[in-house]
Amino acid sequence: MTSNTPDADKYKNLIQNLLSKLKTDYQYVFSLSLSDGFTVTSRSKSVESIEHHQDTGLAVAVYNNYKKGTASTNNLSLESIQKTIEKAEYISTNTQQDECQGLPESNYTKNDWTDLGIYYPEKLDINEIIDKTIECESEAFSFDNRITNSEGSTFSYSNQKNIILNSNGAYGSYKSTDYSLSCIALAEQDKLMERDYWYSSTRDLDSIENAKDIGRIAARRAVSRLGAKTIKTRACPVLFSPEMAQSIISNFLGAIDGSSIYKKSSFLLNKLEETIFPNFLNIREEPLLEGGPATRPYDIDGVLTCKKDIISKGILKTYLLDTYSSRKLKMECTGNGSLTNIIIDTDRSLTKNIISTMEDGIFITDMMGSGANTLTGDYSRGAFGYLIKDGEIKHPVTEITVASNLLKMFKNIVALGDDIDIRGRIRTGSILIKDITIGGTK
Repeated sequence: MTSNTPDADKYKNLIQNLLSKLKTDYQYVFSLSLSDGFTVTSRSKSVESIEHHQDTGLAVAVYNNYKKGTASTNNLSLESIQKTIEKAEYISTNTQQDECQGLPESNYTKNDWTDLGIYYPEKLDINEIIDKTIECESEAFSFDNRITNSEGSTFSYSNQKNIILNSNGAYGSYKSTDYSLSCIALAEQDKLMERDYWYSSTRDLDSIENAKDIGRIAARRAVSRLGAKTIKTRACPVLFSPEMAQSIISNFLGAIDGSSIYKKSSFLLNKLEETIFPNFLNIREEPLLEGGPATRPYDIDGVLTCKKDIISKGILKTYLLDTYSSRKLKMECTGNGSLTNIIIDTDRSLTKNIISTMEDGIFITDMMGSGANTLTGDYSRGAFGYLIKDGEIKHPVTEITVASNLLKMFKNIVALGDDIDIRGRIRTGSILIKDITIGGTK
């Protein structure tokens, strides 16, 4: 199966030709995305569905005397693009003036970007992909007789190209591929059911996890949730799995986003150069990380992305600013109209088998809801996890709540695990935090 991505050069030339004829007293930016791929889902050890997709999208933004209008279309005919431009121009005449609106004045992309290490197209055999998804789910069923059902195994492939052009002379393009394989297993015991999953996601098909391993891990996780008990409310050390640690770091990143700062809706307002995390912890952004799931050379404004220290030895070094928020705050743009790869590391050695270091605590593997208040930092989320005693998992726990304040949680981090999850934009291992209130039964 080969890629059917539309001819990007054709549309690039078409837009460049249109730009040369547009109003010179307006500013224009065109963002074009082209993608194709497919998804195969197997369920009950047979193919449930095969879906192909081919998507196109063009977004047009117009700046007219500090007023902004936007419009978009999925139809890339010349007539449709012209109507989209006219619609964006019209909208710009009916919006409020804001002197912070407008194209970036410098540091924008000017070329095609290749060799980013995120583009690995393959000629895929659909029959081999079907076999892989069936094998993945079948392994989950064979792992334990308590796996009584599943929500299937799914393989997805996507081939994308992104292009940006603006009337100030910015131009950039880059290609990427994504491959993923997942399995969702259901375990049953004493008429109670539990559900869990596992997945692998990568830019390069050769790096994807083995199908049998994915099915086996999904099944093991589902079975491990059986027999969950309630516990009494307590304050104790809490270990967040890599997936849950990512969500906590995501809360931090949201609090230092430019829009949160200029709106004064962040608990980290006016905290630059202050200690936010322990002095052994560092957080940096790596926009051009080879194979990175969020690697990109420029942000949505066309501004070049750049490597930066966000937290250095626990100290907050920068906010994350796009063109607009940097103007609102009268600060330098950091190229963060898009967030790229975030790396969490430590000046200490990463902790191996971090559960074994805990005498009495809770290991959190799942959280529900979005109970983080960006303004105050107050944090409260329903959770599922495991009781830890003397360095070992005793039993799963349910109907609990994690309650604290993010600023306190950040400062109370005591260790990072070596179980680093590289599938998402935030690369971190499990994070151990002391003194968190776990709400349970009275």
